[in-house]
Amino acid sequence: MVAPLPSPEQKQRNNRLLKIIALLLLFAALLFAVLSGTDFLEFEDGRPVLAPGRLGKLLRELDELENAEQYVLLASRDGNYPCFNCGEKTTIFLRKGEVWKYGVTRKGERERYGEWHLEQGLYYFIQYQGPLQECLRQEKIKIYHYATLPENLRREIPLIRPPGNKRDD
Repeated sequence: MVAPLPSPEQKQRNNRLLKIIALLLLFAALLFAVLSGTDFLEFEDGRPVLAPGRLGKLLRELDELENAEQYVLLASRDGNYPCFNCGEKTTIFLRKGEVWKYGVTRKGERERYGEWHLEQGLYYFIQYQGPLQECLRQEKIKIYHYATLPENLRREIPLIRPPGNKRDD
């Protein structure tokens, strides 16, 4: 036996009931957010707005997008350094001042590396500051053009990218 199809009136009642349930759930979620003291949402004149801490975080992150750094890590002394592009060899000899890695950060030297790069015998030099998109563009250009640098061309087998860059990005 086949179940009878609902009438158009029954469909309308079901749709209205579903809409009412959805609205009640939305209202309950908003009420819960207000009563539970969320740290991301407040209400002004009955309108939901971002809480000051959440708004501050958004503004900081937007600022970081406009104030990034494209940097280079250079050898601070002659010696062997890790190499991610040397085939079976895991290290490469760099002279003081030679490029180990090009990179981009929105956080600055200390937040990006702490003391790690200094412990590795590398120093951090900012090559460009500005919007993140332009920093990424500058980084990519420098990584690709690394293959043409005299320091790379004097190697028996030149590298496709700096020893510290695992990929082209």
